[in-house]
Amino acid sequence: MKSIRSKLIFWVAVLFIFIGLSIYLPLSIILPEKITSQVIKRDVDIAKFLSNETKSLLLLDDKIALSILLHDNLDRLEDVQYLFVRGPEEKIISHTFSKGFPKGLLSFNPGSYPHSVKGFLNNNRRLYDIAIPISEGELGTLHMGISLESGKKDIAEITKVNYYVAIVILIGLGIGIVVFLIIGILFSNQIIRLKNFASRIGGGDLDAKIDIKSKDEIGALTTAFNEMVGHLKENIQEIKRLNTVEERNRIALDLHDGCAQDLVNIIKRIELSERLYKIDPTKAIEELTLLRESTKDLLNRTRQVIFDLKSPEETDFNIVDNLNSYLIEYKKSNNIDVNLNISGSIDGIVNKKSVFYIIREALANVKKHSMAKNVDLSLVANNGSNLKIFIKDNGKGFNVNRTKLSDSSSGKWGLAGMRHRASSLGGTFVIESMPQQGTIVSIDIPLKERS
Repeated sequence: MKSIRSKLIFWVAVLFIFIGLSIYLPLSIILPEKITSQVIKRDVDIAKFLSNETKSLLLLDDKIALSILLHDNLDRLEDVQYLFVRGPEEKIISHTFSKGFPKGLLSFNPGSYPHSVKGFLNNNRRLYDIAIPISEGELGTLHMGISLESGKKDIAEITKVNYYVAIVILIGLGIGIVVFLIIGILFSNQIIRLKNFASRIGGGDLDAKIDIKSKDEIGALTTAFNEMVGHLKENIQEIKRLNTVEERNRIALDLHDGCAQDLVNIIKRIELSERLYKIDPTKAIEELTLLRESTKDLLNRTRQVIFDLKSPEETDFNIVDNLNSYLIEYKKSNNIDVNLNISGSIDGIVNKKSVFYIIREALANVKKHSMAKNVDLSLVANNGSNLKIFIKDNGKGFNVNRTKLSDSSSGKWGLAGMRHRASSLGGTFVIESMPQQGTIVSIDIPLKERS
């Protein structure tokens, strides 16, 4: 069962079968046993009543009245098949058998106080022998044979109910399978189309479009994807327009800062939603709802990247104002407290946006990898000659020697991008970290452009 539809049908069938068995088994097994037990209990009480009536007749040694009493109750009671009184010396005092007393019954159920019940088969019929000692056995024992005919009628009615329940279960199972099959086809088709669309985009087909007109979370996610692809296509066209390797590297870093990593993450989360839907459709819908918000956020940041690409480095770009605005949103979105400290005048920074991007990428790495709760961000300008930036977090840290800071392949643009930006500004980039001891990122950038 590899498809969502087959698994959905399977689990719906399992659910209905479980519900059916939960109803059918008590009705077919437990309840008949309960009825049988209650009928036997009732007949034991009747036998006790008869034993009290036979006591006086035995004391008077009135065997004729005793025989009449036994035959009258044999005719009156529906379940009773025979009655007999056994004396204390294992002799039959009176019985209702027309063809003679069966000798096997004499010792079959000796009886014990207050009563004894034993079952046996007679001509493929299940009978029960109830033995009630009279005067604690001093006067003998009353035996009453019952067949549970009245209980069988109740059990027959229960059997009819079982058939009705079985029919209802089968009808419900059929309707449920049809309904969930339709829902599964509609929903799984949309997820499969969305996954294939994301795979085409990941494969470089930026002309791909997907048309899902539903008004639910999948429809909203589709709209956001189409818009994002359009903006991503503009970014690619902008990259193609550039001629120098330096400009291409800058654009690649901008795209990394803006959307590339998140686009890969979204594709993986769509695949996760597809797998999750097979297990829990409700959680899959919740994941898609969160994914829609993430896509909207990515779309906004993609637009910001496009704006940054279209506009050159502006002399009026205020790094302090932009940094403060970014930190407010960063704290709000990630629950990470950032303490900003600026020392000296930083007005001499030539490429303010590049410095801002370095800081933003460093904080993004803190969010993604460090599991930190506090970050100290310091900008120190030394006599107008150079700017030192320190980003210190209290996260889990890592082994610097095992991390290739120069590797920009396979989406590892984070650390490589920061080093590249610092180098392009004539500066240096250093990382100090140890497992469980946090991380310190140090950047040293000249305030004046090199000649």
